[in-house]
Amino acid sequence: MRTVWNIGIVVSILYLPWWLSVIFVIGACFFVPKFYEAVVYGILIDALYSTKFGLYGFSYVFTGIFVIIFFVSSVIRRKLLW
Repeated sequence: MRTVWNIGIVVSILYLPWWLSVIFVIGACFFVPKFYEAVVYGILIDALYSTKFGLYGFSYVFTGIFVIIFFVSSVIRRKLLW
């Protein structure tokens, strides 16, 4: 299952709009336990598509977003007891 999510996310990063990649990462964080790859995918998106100045001087926008998504989804997963 983890491999399918990884392949889907890499394909979405390379060929689909950024918001679909974010949706796939959110789905993977909820359905795959301890999906640490989300941070790596954030770094990959920032390396491929970010600008020099980023958002208010912070150039690692997607890395930050994916770290937040990872922690929030892990808390929600514990509360839901999947």
